[in-house]
Amino acid sequence: MRNNYTASVIMNCCNEDFKYLTIAIESYLNQQKSKVQLIVSTIEGDPCISFIQEKYPSIELCIFPKSEHPGKSPQGSFLQINRALPMITGEWFCFASSNDIAQPNKIRLEIDSCIKTHKKICYSSFDRIDANGNTTNTQNFYRYDYARHLQGNFVSDCALMHKSIVDEFLPFKTEFNNYAYWDLWLRVYEKYGNVFCYNPAPTWKYRTLESSMHIKRRNNPTLMAQYENDKKRMLNTHTNG
Repeated sequence: MRNNYTASVIMNCCNEDFKYLTIAIESYLNQQKSKVQLIVSTIEGDPCISFIQEKYPSIELCIFPKSEHPGKSPQGSFLQINRALPMITGEWFCFASSNDIAQPNKIRLEIDSCIKTHKKICYSSFDRIDANGNTTNTQNFYRYDYARHLQGNFVSDCALMHKSIVDEFLPFKTEFNNYAYWDLWLRVYEKYGNVFCYNPAPTWKYRTLESSMHIKRRNNPTLMAQYENDKKRMLNTHTNG
């Protein structure tokens, strides 16, 4: 395997706690044997802009006009990613949240897994952590299976993909809201078959907060109804959906 890889990471930020943001940023800037282009996609007026410009001048900023942004929401998140996609220069790409944490070998391990298995996308196990960074459990998965994937998504948003996938299949379809990544993975399989490899070693930490969108959605019947409708609409566009 090569000693160094080039990967682009788009990290979304929307009024993030600077403590969490700093940990997230440094976890990607300090990746082992990998040259990382870190792009932070945020919204005009967000406090993180001046913070990043002063503390991390090497980070590239993508700033979404506030007047065109729907606010913190799944659709808003995917609009932020879409706007930053043209800035990608790396051979590989992955998304990152501004409060999650990458293990030091995330990029290297996932690219190695793709090269070793001749695949284009690598998804990994991950650790769930609380607000204080304590691990609550580890989320494990299994090798790719399309029929199983139609029943539920198990390829995380933080999965790594070759830039050829980005160029052909993105931008994301924001009309599917929280299901835009699941839709992407299904579209890739339906054209190219199994180009996915699974890495069982956890490569990142998913932080759950009371303010997390999935927590707020779970406690809101209206949002849950919309969530289920979005899933139905998305799956209806796919084979056997």
